Amino acid sequence: MIWVIGNKGMLGRELSDHLSEAGLSFIGTDREVDILSSAALEERAAEIHPAWIVNCSAYTAVDKAEEEEEAARSLNRDGVAHIAKLAISRKVPLIHISTDYVFDGSSNTPLHEDAPCAPQTAYGRTKLAGEQELRTIWPNHFIIRTAWLYGRYGKNFVDTMLSLMNSRKEITVVNDQTGSPTWTRVLTGLILTIIKQDKACYGTYHLSGEGSCTWYQFAREIYRMGRERTLVSSDCAVTPCSSEQFPTAAKRPAYSLLSKEKIMHAFAYQPPQWQDSLASYLDSLLEQGAKQ
Repeated sequence: MIWVIGNKGMLGRELSDHLSEAGLSFIGTDREVDILSSAALEERAAEIHPAWIVNCSAYTAVDKAEEEEEAARSLNRDGVAHIAKLAISRKVPLIHISTDYVFDGSSNTPLHEDAPCAPQTAYGRTKLAGEQELRTIWPNHFIIRTAWLYGRYGKNFVDTMLSLMNSRKEITVVNDQTGSPTWTRVLTGLILTIIKQDKACYGTYHLSGEGSCTWYQFAREIYRMGRERTLVSSDCAVTPCSSEQFPTAAKRPAYSLLSKEKIMHAFAYQPPQWQDSLASYLDSLLEQGAKQ
């Protein structure tokens, strides 16, 4: 039995769908089981008897975390510590999702798992603290750092762009931040691969779409593909701007391209090019619309 903690979020819902399609037994929980309560976690675990735990829960409001760092730390560090203690008491492997925000964004080459961490935001600091708690408490873990995540079950860049492109004649998008978009389906595919292979290759891994782009380049592809699929119904100019022209409460990493060499070697998992994933995601939106 696989226990998906945080099954109502963007990633958790995608993972639940993927597990169902793969015929794997799982149970999902969300806020009804308080991850800050060891007693609540133990009580639910006694009912589930999990063989795997996948933690998709997190405080992910990046900008809001600048004002609510304690709230973010509570979920992203303390919650992870409680889940890790549960995993060690049950002696089951734990898969935990982390972020590119643990880095400072100053690199100009793809970031390996052992690259120095220097988070510049409250969100990044609390996510790094969660990683550190997990490593200290329970060695049988997989930490998967990802970046630029989007999917059909939550607010994300792709859906925001499609909405703006259908309502405005022009939009401006930051062109000095480099990374790689990641479809939730690609990330859940890796999670399933890890569970199915069941290898004791514990540690920290990176996973994002293959290739690189800026947010502006990403938006341009969303527009091009959206127009081809009639998901964007009118002309919209997409123009570049700098991060200084688009200020946010939390500083975004200027460069957060993740190296996937380790995950490819350990699990032979090759993520698709980010453009191919985007095309598949947009096709899925078309299919979803056709069914409604």
